[in-house]
Amino acid sequence: MKTDPRRGETATKPGVFPSTSFGLEEPSILVIDPRRRDREKLLRRLIGLFAEGARFLSAASVEEAAGILGREAVDCILVSQRTKDSVAALGSLAHGKEGIPIPVVLVVEEVTDTVATRALDAGAFDLVSSAEGDGPGLYRATRNAIEAVRMRRILEEQRQVLASGAAGSGHDPVTELPERIQFCQQLSRALSRDGAAGTTGVLLIGLDEFKAINSSFGHGMGDELLRVVAGRLRHCVRNVDTIARWGGDEFAALLQEMSRPEDAVFVAKRILYALSRPFVHKGQDIYVTASVGIAFVPEAGEDVEALLQHADAAMYRVKGLGGNNYQVYSPQMNVSLTDRLGTANRLRRALKQEEFILFYQPQLDVHSGRVVGLEALLRWKDSAEGLRSPAEFIPILEETGLIVPVGDWVLRKACTQARAWQYAGLSDLRVAVNLSPKQFRQQDLSKRVATILRETGLEPGSLELELTETVLMDDQQRSSKILSELKDMGSLIALDDFGTGYSSLGFLKAFPVDTLKIDRTFIRDIGADEEDRAICSAIVSLGQALKLHVMAEGVETEEQMEILRGQGCHLIQGFLFAKPMPPDDVWDWLTEKSEVRP
Repeated sequence: MKTDPRRGETATKPGVFPSTSFGLEEPSILVIDPRRRDREKLLRRLIGLFAEGARFLSAASVEEAAGILGREAVDCILVSQRTKDSVAALGSLAHGKEGIPIPVVLVVEEVTDTVATRALDAGAFDLVSSAEGDGPGLYRATRNAIEAVRMRRILEEQRQVLASGAAGSGHDPVTELPERIQFCQQLSRALSRDGAAGTTGVLLIGLDEFKAINSSFGHGMGDELLRVVAGRLRHCVRNVDTIARWGGDEFAALLQEMSRPEDAVFVAKRILYALSRPFVHKGQDIYVTASVGIAFVPEAGEDVEALLQHADAAMYRVKGLGGNNYQVYSPQMNVSLTDRLGTANRLRRALKQEEFILFYQPQLDVHSGRVVGLEALLRWKDSAEGLRSPAEFIPILEETGLIVPVGDWVLRKACTQARAWQYAGLSDLRVAVNLSPKQFRQQDLSKRVATILRETGLEPGSLELELTETVLMDDQQRSSKILSELKDMGSLIALDDFGTGYSSLGFLKAFPVDTLKIDRTFIRDIGADEEDRAICSAIVSLGQALKLHVMAEGVETEEQMEILRGQGCHLIQGFLFAKPMPPDDVWDWLTEKSEVRP
């Protein structure tokens, strides 16, 4: 059933984005726009975006909205720039019935630095473009606003409990873990103790796509899974630490008396590893991943509110990048919204104005010295700031959804370049291209790849597509189908960052892959760390047993190369041989070193 959003009723139309746990039973979103047609158009877009039930309210003016805010609890306000005095009213709109500040998102025709500066100074939470196709931006801004309200309510609840001196209600009945209020009380006590500064950390742990499991297997199985997750989390921390049920599909960890901040990172890695093992339900393996946000004292603040807000921000940064990872909060994450929005706009223009370029890093066979392939790596030659590091703009491409058209451009450009090198005489050269999670989830991925290969003239066997284990595990049945389609057309498949995810025999048997790429984190200390050396040896042996190629990336020293070669790994990529280079430099390098021997 789909109800009329103008009546303020719940909308239940399935969304096009993954369902998200907001921690609110029914978030309310207020839309302000003086034009009825545009107002209803925005409401329809919101209904289509959110898979979760949500309550939508609308107003034609700031005055009408003020009346609604006086009698309704609202979680997010979207106000059109066309609304009279929209920017001037941002501050007053942010005060709602509950006394908790309401995030206000300004909807503008184009996000410019001038507009962003004015809006943010006036109290806007975020800005979003009203342009068609900016669904990811609208979804991200609205979701983040709702999450901000959720966190503010949690903190207000905790403050009231502490002020009254009342005890919490006990433990969560599903997981038998302490509940949120008890966690906040323990965190407050930890921060108030002498000597706590610098030794306390908070982890917020959100399960990725947990609602899809509930939908597929039922809430009973979902509760059982939460109990198992709780048990695994308990084994990842010390007795002095605390694991709590934060709410919904989220957990929290309080780490006390740490000797160094890196201890929290170690715990986060243990959590990701513990959750990587499959959960068995009626003979079927179910995989669950998590996004972990980490906040330390004093870098992320020295009070309960600051630590929780910053851990929450770090966790949702991980979720925005695909999940199954951790993020440590740092002051650098608080880059101004103006800069972020300005970068997103420049990235849109960069695609149109062809400011993106590809660098290529050679991949070699250490036994023969032959160059077997080149990995295509995206770079941005910003007209204003010069060459930009991928770390500066790839996350923004992911957040805005621009990674899909940019990824298509990368694939086409790399195939065109590889074909040109083949025409010039390098007939057996192949090119490797990374596929982002959002690209891989496109319904017509196989057709897109086939079209690009046909139009560029590159043989499918000269293209290797690189994916991470996490991407494939999101939907195993669909992933297997897509990989089979790509393999049937003749393309090669490589598993990137192998060793950091599931890395099991069953996993490899489920998917038709050709190459395992050992993650560089295991290569860096392979000379001194026996565990890293053992992991690399096990991956090489596993690859050999399954008749797969194994490539080590991030090889920078002769010692690393010799150890890997002794273990039987014959494909190498890294600075020891060559750094990523622009196409012209690649040609010079290839023609000068037609046979590279270490």
